[in-house]
Amino acid sequence: MLDRSIELAKAFQTDRVRCFDFWRLDDQGPYRVAMNEKLRNAAEKAAKKDVILVLENEPACNTATAAEAAKVLAVVTSSNLLVNWDPGNAAEQDEKPYPDGYNLLPKNRIGHCHCKDAVKKPDGKGYAWAAMGQGIIDWVGQFKALKRDGYHFAVSLETHWRGGGTPEESTRQSWTGMKKELLEAGAI
Repeated sequence: MLDRSIELAKAFQTDRVRCFDFWRLDDQGPYRVAMNEKLRNAAEKAAKKDVILVLENEPACNTATAAEAAKVLAVVTSSNLLVNWDPGNAAEQDEKPYPDGYNLLPKNRIGHCHCKDAVKKPDGKGYAWAAMGQGIIDWVGQFKALKRDGYHFAVSLETHWRGGGTPEESTRQSWTGMKKELLEAGAI
């Protein structure tokens, strides 16, 4: 799968391939060294083709938060393994993405950023997706920090929220909120 992903990255003229670190285990302790070794080997293979792997913090996988991502990046030091920082996914795991989670990440190892917002569910148990600017994530602060810290790669709207009636309208509302936050942050 990695070889094919690298081949497709080249075909699409990008140097980035998003990756994950296996489905989440209740106790990853006995396997973490092996998982890190797989990530290290994959990053080395990608480096030979001038491709960078961006490990997304994803709740369904073993790296769900900034705290977990920082631990992986501290051990897998390859410059061809960066983090795909997803504050929404971190929030879903009860991590305050900005500033708390973001402050844990090595700023020179952020290679992509997903943008979506979240709210606490009415019963207080878990989170639901929200339009950008309508949730709990301090996106203005996050965008300011990314700019301050020299981040110069892409941020992409990840349209999980579906409260606008149709997927297209939901995306329009989230994009409107994201543009407002980017402007307020002085990022565009």
